[in-house]
Amino acid sequence: MPRDSDTIHGAVRRARDCSAQLGQALLEVPAQSIIASGRRGRLEKIEWDGVHFARKVYHPTSPRRLQWLTRRMPRRLRWDRAFRSWQVMARGLEMGLPLPSPLILDTSGRDAVLVSSWMEGEPVHHWYARSDIGGWELADRHRFARWFGTRLHEVLSTGFTTGDLAPHNVLVSGSPGGPWNFGIVDLDDAQIRPSPSRERIIEMLGQVGHLPPTISSMMRCRALAAFFEEDEGHIVGDRQQTFTEISARVEEHDLRKHRRMTHRGRVDPMAGWGLGDDGLPVPFVGAQLSPEENN
Repeated sequence: MPRDSDTIHGAVRRARDCSAQLGQALLEVPAQSIIASGRRGRLEKIEWDGVHFARKVYHPTSPRRLQWLTRRMPRRLRWDRAFRSWQVMARGLEMGLPLPSPLILDTSGRDAVLVSSWMEGEPVHHWYARSDIGGWELADRHRFARWFGTRLHEVLSTGFTTGDLAPHNVLVSGSPGGPWNFGIVDLDDAQIRPSPSRERIIEMLGQVGHLPPTISSMMRCRALAAFFEEDEGHIVGDRQQTFTEISARVEEHDLRKHRRMTHRGRVDPMAGWGLGDDGLPVPFVGAQLSPEENN
């Protein structure tokens, strides 16, 4: 990658503006908090010299009985998700896309570790809920919806694709009246292709359009209309057909989520959105202080 410095034994990649000392510090500093944790790894928020960074730790995902075999695989294959995220971040930085900037990727240990810049903001549906309780002017809500659709088109029209453009991976910050900032995180399943694919764009719009009932269908339609106006039929083609296809994707995601929540014994409309009964964000149960800060 153009921004990489020389790799260390092929196991460490470091951006050119990240010194060896800074890179080592970012790999070793204790986590300030754990944003999410699961079988595939965890996302940590760290701080160094007063600046926040995101540190993602990737665990091996192969069955335990096969891990001896995967350890023999080339690092690029074994840690495909981490390398893909690094490459998309680096390419996005060159293109001016609203993605995190990569700093260091270490695949020398049992786990892979990727450190990037920290993107301010919160998931779009959380930001929207907080803005909506403060007497948010209707005109500003309409402006936001159109701005959101325009920003989506700016990104997706470049050939950027991801398999997980869920609302919790689309971050928004700023006051309700604007100006607003936009960012996309969790790039393990992302790519930047030479030209955008209509099918992939429809799928991604279906993913991000799968929103809690706190956001009205009218707001979604205004955002989609702004996307269509920017596109002028170049990528998505006929508006009515595309709208129908996107709506079908949203319904599929809605139904899938409803079934999953029902299976878990959750039937309230806010189930699975990180929102309380009042429609406001609740503390994320996966977030926790680092062991050092708990002492």
